Amino acid sequence: MTHRYFVRSSLALTLAGLFSSSALAAGFQVNEHSANGLGRAMAGQAAKPENASILATNPAAITAFDKSEFSAQISYLNPEVDIRGESTATTAVGPVTLDASEEDVAKSAVIPSLFYTSPVNEQWSWGLGLFSNYGLATDYSDSYNALNFADEAEITSITVNPAVAYKLSDTLSLGLGLNITYADAKISTSIPQGVAPYLGNPALGNLTMVEMSGDDVGFGWNVGAFWTPSEATSVALSYRAETQLTLEGNIYSDLGVLNPDLGTLYNQGGSLDLNFAAITELAVDQKLDEKWSVQASVNYTDWSTFDKLEANLDSGYDLLLKQEDFEDTWRLSAGVTYIMNDELTLRAGYAYDDGAVSRAHRSLSIPDTDRHWVSAGATYSLTKDTSIDAAYVYIKGREANVEQQRAIGPVVTNLTATEHAKAHILSVQINTRF
Repeated sequence: MTHRYFVRSSLALTLAGLFSSSALAAGFQVNEHSANGLGRAMAGQAAKPENASILATNPAAITAFDKSEFSAQISYLNPEVDIRGESTATTAVGPVTLDASEEDVAKSAVIPSLFYTSPVNEQWSWGLGLFSNYGLATDYSDSYNALNFADEAEITSITVNPAVAYKLSDTLSLGLGLNITYADAKISTSIPQGVAPYLGNPALGNLTMVEMSGDDVGFGWNVGAFWTPSEATSVALSYRAETQLTLEGNIYSDLGVLNPDLGTLYNQGGSLDLNFAAITELAVDQKLDEKWSVQASVNYTDWSTFDKLEANLDSGYDLLLKQEDFEDTWRLSAGVTYIMNDELTLRAGYAYDDGAVSRAHRSLSIPDTDRHWVSAGATYSLTKDTSIDAAYVYIKGREANVEQQRAIGPVVTNLTATEHAKAHILSVQINTRF
């Protein structure tokens, strides 16, 4: 009875929180699925089935459990993304330079997840996960002098992932999952207050240039293999296929006050194609002795399928919002796990996370760059069947330059800026088996 109440309460928490995500990983990827995994920077995650959260990275590994497993995780992500730069406007009275610096443009977020797995018999197991793989939230203040490049950008998603796994032998298992993903996105630009006087009317400041929002449900799949050639070694290979979404919604603009034709063009229904990239992971977990083990992962994300943000309007007009041209990325991670005693396990890890955005297409709306992860975590066993995981992750992004140009009527603005990014992640997870 206690287990059932705990599961219901955790489910309610997850459904309430999953729609508020923020990312400081490649592109707009979210890695906050597992507190025990975050404790070693997600190294070896697909090859180390410690609890039900393994389902997010490798469905085949759920055959390692001989009892039903339940995990509920919650992470607090506190990104610190600052912009230092200036915007030069070419106006009728000559060039005008405006400060384009802003602090904390990325929103903090609470990111929960839920997992349940259960064996059916000695060969078959099944499971269900609720989590987010992609999310983004940036928001610039009303006084920011480069709002025509970025005002607000938000992508939220939730994936429901049922999965089954089959144990082919004592050493090899295969798994298959279905991904049902709901996504909601919004992107907008506005007229900066500092530019509005040069358009002939200071009251134009903060009027929306373009705002596009929409949502959709997409379907995908994921597979995995889990191989244990010896009691000391586990190897995993997993693949989560691309999810293609067509976000149906509306486009809105206040530009009709400048040009009635623009008001007619921009205020109507439309759709936006958005692809969530495919992810491949090769992972290894190697036991050194009864207490020490090391983990490693190589992750490859097929970001090159995300080439542009283009609104397809109901009128038949295609409006290019942003040329993205993302690049495929690699993520390399290594970790260590130490079993101190029957109650306490310690972890640490490091990861290098490749940025998906090239310098030529780096923008204020998706502040992406290469990152270094350093993490530490622990598991404390409350009882034989129940444990608590905790982790802390520090992420430091490489300084990145941003150069963009955009016209607002007769005024052409050129942005030159530098992004500075770091983040702190705190994660807690409870696991129980029954």
